[in-house]
Amino acid sequence: MILLFVSFACANMLIPSYAAIRKEFNIPESLIAIPDASFVLVSALFALMWGYFTDRIDRGKVIMFGAFSWTIGMILTGFSTSYWMLVISRLGSGAGLGCVLPVGYSVISDAIPPDERSGWFGTLAILSSISNGVGQGLSSFLGPILTWRFPFLLLSGISIVLIIFLFFVKIPARGASEDELIDLADLDLEYSYRISMKDISSIINKKTNRFLIIQGFFSIIPGTILTYFLVTMLHDHYFFALPEEIRLQTATIFGGMVGMGYILGNLLLSYLGDVLYRRNKKNRARLATFCMIASIPLAVSMLLCLRPIDISLLEITYPAEIAAGDMLSYTIMTIGQIFTAYPSYIALIILALGASILSAGPVANRNAVMIDVNMPEHKGTAASLYKLSEQTSKSFVLFLSFFLITILGSLYNMMLFSFIFWIPAGILWYLASRKVENDMDTKRRILSERKQVSIIDYIFEIEIQMDRAIQKIQDSKYYLNDEERFFTLLNDAIRLFTFCERDGECRSITNIEKKAHIWKLRALTIKQEVKTIYKQLKKESTTEKEKYRLTQDLHQILLRISEWETSTFGKIQTYYEDAYLKIVEARLLRNNNVIKSMSKINRAIDIYTRVNYLLRERIEILEEREDEEIIPEDKIILKREKEIFEKSSKALKATINLKKQLSEVFSQLEDKGVTQKDLQKISELTEEFQVDIYKVIDDTFGEDSETIKAIKQILKKIDDIFNEYDKHKETDFKVF
Repeated sequence: MILLFVSFACANMLIPSYAAIRKEFNIPESLIAIPDASFVLVSALFALMWGYFTDRIDRGKVIMFGAFSWTIGMILTGFSTSYWMLVISRLGSGAGLGCVLPVGYSVISDAIPPDERSGWFGTLAILSSISNGVGQGLSSFLGPILTWRFPFLLLSGISIVLIIFLFFVKIPARGASEDELIDLADLDLEYSYRISMKDISSIINKKTNRFLIIQGFFSIIPGTILTYFLVTMLHDHYFFALPEEIRLQTATIFGGMVGMGYILGNLLLSYLGDVLYRRNKKNRARLATFCMIASIPLAVSMLLCLRPIDISLLEITYPAEIAAGDMLSYTIMTIGQIFTAYPSYIALIILALGASILSAGPVANRNAVMIDVNMPEHKGTAASLYKLSEQTSKSFVLFLSFFLITILGSLYNMMLFSFIFWIPAGILWYLASRKVENDMDTKRRILSERKQVSIIDYIFEIEIQMDRAIQKIQDSKYYLNDEERFFTLLNDAIRLFTFCERDGECRSITNIEKKAHIWKLRALTIKQEVKTIYKQLKKESTTEKEKYRLTQDLHQILLRISEWETSTFGKIQTYYEDAYLKIVEARLLRNNNVIKSMSKINRAIDIYTRVNYLLRERIEILEEREDEEIIPEDKIILKREKEIFEKSSKALKATINLKKQLSEVFSQLEDKGVTQKDLQKISELTEEFQVDIYKVIDDTFGEDSETIKAIKQILKKIDDIFNEYDKHKETDFKVF
């Protein structure tokens, strides 16, 4: 949050220095907003790019790159010797900000419980507002004294300190704050899902995301114009009669007072959003809708209260030149006199307070809503898509500001006109409020399923270790006459049981903990009994009769081990065979429900992938050991595992090819006018009434014989594809 605070200050720090920059570089008014417009556009593009990589790679590295990039950009800004160098340096700062924003939102969301998100993001919005004020304040008050370059050099020094601190910051685990994933955190398991390119379309297609991304384009316009041009408008038009030495400071303070309620609004409405969220999941979006619409009349009324200042009506005698040490006192006196001589400015501040409080409602709750509906691995990308929409709108406004002023006649008219864009934004918030609960339920269901899969997968992996230990005990009975090999196998088994017991205990997997504990005690008992027998056998005083009895005791131990639980190594073979049964089901469904047929193929791919993953783990465990450490029994197991791994890999490759060929069939059907949505509807009918798909096609396209013929030819390819698959897929299920 400190990092974001500094980045926001960097974003708007150039605004109060527009006049000084125009004078130094001798550029027209139409070009003054280009550096900031470039900054905003580049930050949006980089936010989109790095938002995606944020959800795929180490977020710490991305945020380090961003902080370093904007620091270099600020240093170059401070040392700019030409207008175009200034533009390039702002591009560098924008690239850095684009990296930091999506990572920052993603990291903060993983550190905050769902019912506190509005409050924390409201706090972040407050810090953003304060940082904007700090950035502009540094430029307004230090710029005239130490040149406009100094504030950039000052912030770049602070950024360097922050970069050093970043090396010591621990980034929270992805999805750590999701209620559905708490069990994974308790088990010290990682949420391992990462975004892929195909997920971007699902993020955009999520209705809540789509509505909020589009409304971001509209809702940012009034705020952008007020932020970037209110101080300039007051300075150049309404406060033009004031002495030049205090004109900018007075305009900046009034601009700050206009946005003062934004801080209070974020504080109140973010807290209110959390309270209302606990009652109904839709309430954050409902609150944002109300605030967006209600702020419009207040904002319009605020602008209507503006009046040009006549210095003769102010009861202040200004010297010919105001000294630097007197600037602050004259600025405060001037503001007091403006309120006295022009009561409309009191009304302006009151209306501005109400409008800015309400305008904070959507901002305070927006990030919380988007995090509520997006998967943990989608948060950075969703935030960057929103930022792209918002920043693209902001950059367009800045690029087109000169033309808008020309068309509308003045800055005042442009500001007044901009409030119209809050109307479509409010409508889109209303639409989002109707969809947000459904999107949240979908996310909750997926996370719950993934949690179960992750826990089951982990438990299964522990059970694999248990399975190895049991296998070693079963193998040890064949080496009761070989003391060294027997104890090697038994000690390996005890070590594995100890590991499983310890893992089960620390992760509260009670059944595994108990099972491993019992097996370990039984193995230790066997070890002690056999050790005692061998000790007796080695004694010279032991008679032949006693040796015979001891040998019989060893035989009884062998029988006891045989009666114990056997290894479950065959489970993997069962999974392997189950995957092919999914293909058989897919073949049977092909004429009634081709969509469900494809889902069976996808499931088969998942199972084969899982079998390969489990086998690879088992194989790696043995292959990592030195050759002299691997006993003959482990070599036999390794050979078996490699055999099934090879067969499963071939089956997986063939099944992926099967899916690819069927997907091409779907594409050919779309070319003929049969979309996947149409195919879904047709499949539902054919399955429900057990009708052949070809009959439905005859009824649907009855008058178009050419289309029917083409579609039937395409569908008949499905049989050929399945027949081709059988050539690659081994039908003998025997693995060992």
